Amino acid sequence: MGALPSLSMAPLSLSAWLERLESQHPVEIELGLERVSAVADKLGLRSSPPTTLTVAGTNGKGSVVSVLSAALVHSGERVGRYTSPHLNRFNERICIDDAEVQDAELIAAFEAIEYASAAISLTYFEVATLAALWIFRERDVDIQVLEVGLGGRLDAVNIIDADLSVVTNIGLDHTNWLGDSRELIAIEKAGVARPGQPCVVGDPDPPHSLLSTLDALGAKTFLMNRDWRVADGEMQTASHQSYQLPDKTGVLPVNMGAAIQALELSGKVSLDQSLVDHLASVSLTGRLSRMQTEHYELVLDVAHNVESVSQLVHFLRDHPVSGKTIAVFGVMGDKPIRDMLSLCETVFDEWNLIDLCHVPRAMSTDRLAGFFEPTGAAINRGSFPDLWQSLMTRVTTGDRIVVFGSFFSVGEATAYLAAHHQDGEQN
Repeated sequence: MGALPSLSMAPLSLSAWLERLESQHPVEIELGLERVSAVADKLGLRSSPPTTLTVAGTNGKGSVVSVLSAALVHSGERVGRYTSPHLNRFNERICIDDAEVQDAELIAAFEAIEYASAAISLTYFEVATLAALWIFRERDVDIQVLEVGLGGRLDAVNIIDADLSVVTNIGLDHTNWLGDSRELIAIEKAGVARPGQPCVVGDPDPPHSLLSTLDALGAKTFLMNRDWRVADGEMQTASHQSYQLPDKTGVLPVNMGAAIQALELSGKVSLDQSLVDHLASVSLTGRLSRMQTEHYELVLDVAHNVESVSQLVHFLRDHPVSGKTIAVFGVMGDKPIRDMLSLCETVFDEWNLIDLCHVPRAMSTDRLAGFFEPTGAAINRGSFPDLWQSLMTRVTTGDRIVVFGSFFSVGEATAYLAAHHQDGEQN
């Protein structure tokens, strides 16, 4: 990053700062902790940090973070929550007591980071992570709940020693950076654990490398189906306490269970059925979010890899509709698209491909359409607004529209629908 702007210059707006951060580092992803650690130490962010809960994994991280945060806030703790990516506003990534931070706080954080970084070049995600940690310190939070962005061992979040960690599902994603097998990826995810500290594993079939790495690190591992269990809407914790899980569609039982086990181990809450019942209020936009209108049902899901698409397909099959199920799909080019689409073969009656040409990593609709040529499936292509307006002319009672494939796809949908006041009953 460059030097701090002179006082004679007009202060940058948040949008100007974000544009600057997106363009200043030569690559979007550069794993490693040396650069971000050096800046964090200049800012004093690793000296006596608040209690830290770190969540890694392929799918389910956001759900676990949200459940942890909601329970801790409800219990009277002052909680900083950091997640990524965002759907519509950067502010979504950094929350205090479940409320997004203000633009002015983010700008102050970016200014402090730029001054401390001097000649050290940081990625967008590294700056975002430092901003979260800086704001959490400034706001004197009791607990910070941090979602790993990519991997774990070399992710910027891992500059802070976790007092407790959670590792959710392990799947094949970001293979160019993390490895091309679950065994290799699991080693990276396990890197968030610390010696002598609890690590809750929420994968029902964890790779052997995950467990061996946690053992080598000296973590206290709490393994699903060995130390804690979820079955038939009920959970039994490692201390043999049983709780009835809330019937919350957007949070999978395994992720709810992992969060509850982590809460028990944290010692920060009085865990009882009433607190578990409160977790039914946790809402995550874009995680099997459902809206019912007079004529159709809308499902928004950020499913963007094989495991999450499989979960979405399972849900759609378990909840059939009387009409057509219509896909509105946009995806990044580095995803296992053929495998994702093969899971959907018998689920969707119509495909609409979102043109995400403004996103450098996105697959073009022309290339994406090529995956459908052997099937002869009828497809439509265009921007989300164009696709949506066309759908509204032909959707009929009993139909279901499913927007999925990436955070960008769901983000465009939520922004457009909010701007055009689409009304419906939330499920």
